[in-house]
Amino acid sequence: MIIVPVDLTGEQKTVMAYFSVRQVLIVLPALAVTFGMLLKLNIPFLSFGWILLIRVLLFLIINAITFSLAFIKLPSRDQYLSHTVLFKIQFWLSQKKYTNIQL
Repeated sequence: MIIVPVDLTGEQKTVMAYFSVRQVLIVLPALAVTFGMLLKLNIPFLSFGWILLIRVLLFLIINAITFSLAFIKLPSRDQYLSHTVLFKIQFWLSQKKYTNIQL
């Protein structure tokens, strides 16, 4: 029997051997929503050119943010950008406010 060492420093690429489950769960919903917006977004009182420009810009901005959250790994923290953002949000939400109550 051959023992294959397991690399615990990286994510296991299980989806088509290129993507991890975390990356797919971040990217696919955003792609579906932005593709739907690209096809169906209607803004009244604007010409078709402006609506198309807004659709394409929203598609590019949202997907750029999503892909950066899924694929950028910060070497200084040794974690992905999505984990860093989640930890920052948890930290901000857990802040306590202390008041000096004098009786």
